[in-house]
Amino acid sequence: MKTVYPPNQSAQFSPSGPSIMVPPGISLRPVVKGWARIRADQISALEEGQEVIANLRIEYATSTGRFEVAAFGLDRTEHPLEISGAFLRTVQVHAIARVAIPAAVPPWAINLTWLRSLRSRGGVRSFPEFALSDEDAMLLTALIYRIAEISGENPAQAVADSIGLKQRTATNWIGRARAAGYMTSTDHGTAARRLAKAIAALQSRHAIEELNALRARRGITDDDIRALVEREDAKAAAARERSHGND
Repeated sequence: MKTVYPPNQSAQFSPSGPSIMVPPGISLRPVVKGWARIRADQISALEEGQEVIANLRIEYATSTGRFEVAAFGLDRTEHPLEISGAFLRTVQVHAIARVAIPAAVPPWAINLTWLRSLRSRGGVRSFPEFALSDEDAMLLTALIYRIAEISGENPAQAVADSIGLKQRTATNWIGRARAAGYMTSTDHGTAARRLAKAIAALQSRHAIEELNALRARRGITDDDIRALVEREDAKAAAARERSHGND
């Protein structure tokens, strides 16, 4: 029987297995299984507009401290193409597998990966009112480092980009966090969630600032937004009227 993938979904992943705790205090589900729609940006043999389904399973390896690809396969679905050896050599397997990792990690921890979007403005240090204590600075360093490591990314670069540090300074912070035990102890879960919650407010503020800047560049006014909302409301009301008329 041919597998049917919901057309309105881009991916579907489910975690399994008993939770494990990794430093500095992040709870992980050790196995994730599911599928994702993949396009030409991750499989160069695909043409624009084509897609395949990647079916995969990732498993957390305590020996490496990251998720590893345990199973991987492709389904061409309706596209007239062959999954040949030459085709498979163009597949970015590990980049594709990373999309499954968020299903294994608590949302508050995954949200910290968004900090890298702040690197153009100088990371979290670009918010002068957000003064990190030395303890929180070391904890944040360990959190960013660990999440990047779990995801198979460059941990030191993630720390530099997210906090707003030069590479050498980031390396020093990582060394201090390790010396203070944040890289090995799992006892910091409560403090980590508190820190992540405080940072979420900065991310929201940054998103609003970016939206306002975009509106200013494109000359979009509040009146334009209100007019758009009114038009969409009118369309929805008309659709409801038509629906009632067909009852």
